[in-house]
Amino acid sequence: MQYTVPHYYKKFTCLSGDCPDTCCAGWQIQIDPVSLKKYRKTEGPLGARLHNEIDWEESCFRQYNGRCAFLNEENLCDLYTEGGGEKAFCRTCRTYPRHIEEFEGLREISLSLSCPAAARLILECQEPVRFLHKKNDKEENEPDFDYLLFTKLTDARALIFHILQDRSRPVELRLAVSLALAHDLQVCIHRDALFDCDDLFDRYRSPGVWDWFQRRLNGKETFVASLRDETLKNLFEILDHLEVLRPGFTIFRKKAEEAVFQYNADRQARTGSDAGTHTDHADAAFRQTFTDIITEQLMIYFLFTYFAGAVYDGDAWGKMKFSFVCVVLIRELFRAECIWAAAGTDKIPDVSLECLRKTAGRFARELEHSDLNKDMLEKMLKKEKKFSLRHMLALIS
Repeated sequence: MQYTVPHYYKKFTCLSGDCPDTCCAGWQIQIDPVSLKKYRKTEGPLGARLHNEIDWEESCFRQYNGRCAFLNEENLCDLYTEGGGEKAFCRTCRTYPRHIEEFEGLREISLSLSCPAAARLILECQEPVRFLHKKNDKEENEPDFDYLLFTKLTDARALIFHILQDRSRPVELRLAVSLALAHDLQVCIHRDALFDCDDLFDRYRSPGVWDWFQRRLNGKETFVASLRDETLKNLFEILDHLEVLRPGFTIFRKKAEEAVFQYNADRQARTGSDAGTHTDHADAAFRQTFTDIITEQLMIYFLFTYFAGAVYDGDAWGKMKFSFVCVVLIRELFRAECIWAAAGTDKIPDVSLECLRKTAGRFARELEHSDLNKDMLEKMLKKEKKFSLRHMLALIS
C-alpha cells in the first residue's frame, strides 16, 4: 500500500481547547461498525452514557443544540477524557481532519479545510505544494478497478499541478489552461480513447499553449461581465438546494450574494473619470489577502482531494468543475467580507488571512462534510448550458 500526503501534512497539530471552532458540532458524527460493537460492550458509568447518547438506529452520536452529546462546556470531549484518550474514539473522530481517498494500492490523505488548524497550514503555505510518498508491504486489491483510467487521471492531475504552480504566468492564465485540459481529457474518456491522452498531455506541455490561451483571454469576447454575473448567480442558486449543516451559513451566504452583486453593479455603472480616480477600497483589501498564491493553493487542495475520484464515475471534467467552483465560491464569499469591511471607510481596510480562513472553513463545513451536498453540487454542475467550459472561463477573475 502506498500513501500520499501534502508536504505540510505532518505539521498539523490539533488546537484542542484553544481551537476557535469545534469539530464536534454542526454535523452528524457517524460511528463505524467496529466502534459501535466496542461501545455496546463498554461497562460502568461511561458505558451507561454511551448507551443513552448513541442513536443506535442511525449509528451516530446524539446531538443537543447541534453539539455532540460528549462535547462539554469547555469544547473538550468527555469520551476522550473518560475513555482513556484517543483509543476511545470512533473512526470519524480518530481520523478528522484527515480526509482519505482510497484507490487500488493507494491512499491519498489530505487535511480538511474545515479545520482551523489545517486551514492555516493550507492557506499560509507560500511555497508550491509537494507530495510525499510512503509505501508498506500491505496490499489491497479492488475488483474491476480501471487502472488505465486511473493512470491517465493521475498523469493529468500531475500536469495540472505543474501548470497551476508555474508562478511565472498570471493565475488567470494558469486556471484557463487547467480547465481546458480537464475538459479535453473528458472528451478522450467519452470517446473511450484513453490512449490518445498522452498526445493531449504533450500538447498542453508545449510552450505554445500559453500564447494560445493568452490570446483567448486578451480577446475578452468570451468573458464579458454579463456572462460572468449570470454564471455566478447560477452558482449561488445551487447553494439553495443544499443541506444546511449550520443555520447561520444560509443567512451569511445570502447577504454575501447581495453584497457581491450590488458591488459588481456599482463597478459596472461607473463611467468616465470616476472609473479612473475612484479608490476601490474593497477590491484593494480583497487583492491584498486573496492573492494568486491563495488561488493556487485552494485549487491544489480541492484537486488533490477529489480529481482522481473520477476513476469511479469517469467524470474528470465534473471533478475539475467541482474543484474550481469551490474556489470561486470561497473567493466571492470572502469578497463580501472585504466589501463589508470597506463600507463607510476612507481607507483600505485590513481584512486578515484569519478572516479568509474562517470564510473558507465555513464553506468547507457545509459542502465537504455532507455527501448529499457534494453529490448535489456535482449533479447540478453537469448542466452544460449553465456550466460549460465557456461559463467556467468567465469566472476565472
